[in-house]
Amino acid sequence: MTKKIKTSEILAAYNVLNTAKYGSMEDADKIKVWKITRALKPIATKFDEDSKDAAEKMKPKDKDFDEKYQKAQEYERMIHDPKADAKKLPMGAAEYDEFIKKVWQPYNKLVNDTIKEFAEKEVKVSFEPLNDDAFGKLMASNEWTMGQAVALSEIICEATESTEEEPKKDKKK
Repeated sequence: MTKKIKTSEILAAYNVLNTAKYGSMEDADKIKVWKITRALKPIATKFDEDSKDAAEKMKPKDKDFDEKYQKAQEYERMIHDPKADAKKLPMGAAEYDEFIKKVWQPYNKLVNDTIKEFAEKEVKVSFEPLNDDAFGKLMASNEWTMGQAVALSEIICEATESTEEEPKKDKKK
């Protein structure tokens, strides 16, 4: 089966499948899940590489950006740690706020806007889908949220068409 799927959906499915356990499944279905994971991996890997590349290329020209970013992270860690010594904060509150508002937030928005196009792009992926029984066994082997299970099933399971007929409307005059 070949499907067109958004890159962001592939990434989410790959991340779930990559850590999945196959315990309750039949061997043939375990192989199918492994092959599905392998089919999704190149797209997830490319998205990750593109995201890292965008983050690097979009960095502000400020030569101290990386150093200020590290200090801001350390500042955040320390202010949330009740045992941290406030006298050893790497920057002051005003400097932190200025960095976040004037440097970090605009940079982060630029990176997100840049990779959004990649995430929304539909990509063709070919794999043999799972049937409902095999997916049920895959779910039984893992502790996923209902949202994860539904999103994953929409991508990796056989499409089932509704066989119910729409109710007929009475035509009364």
